[in-house]
Amino acid sequence: MDNGFTKKELKMVGAALYSCEGTRLRRDKRRVNNVYHWVIEFTNADPKLIKLFLLFMRKVLLIHEQKLKGQLFIYKDLNEGKVEKFWSRVTKIPLSRFNKTIILIPRGYKGKLSDRGTFKLRYHSKETFQKLDNIMRKVFQKV
Repeated sequence: MDNGFTKKELKMVGAALYSCEGTRLRRDKRRVNNVYHWVIEFTNADPKLIKLFLLFMRKVLLIHEQKLKGQLFIYKDLNEGKVEKFWSRVTKIPLSRFNKTIILIPRGYKGKLSDRGTFKLRYHSKETFQKLDNIMRKVFQKV
């Protein structure tokens, strides 16, 4: 592949990243028949990890770009517009496909808060979720 990774390497990296920072399959309890919520969500504050998981999504999962969304989690002292533009440049996701930013309230945290917030990739597709799940099963059965 043109990015320095083989498809096999990207599958291994994508599976590992998602197992650490991805959202598991869950039921949507708001619905009457308790249907599954088939969404791939990957959340992290490190732009390099976000870009690497996006590479996996684009090159291995072959996602449809228009279905890819982003969401920001920031503290109230950050400039929302500036942080949104930063993540839009990193991810190549237009601001029009960003979900509403969530403003967090720090509770007793003594460390340094992120100046870029935390970013969530969100992609709704049952077929793609099942493809990711199949890749993860294959990768982790070898461990």
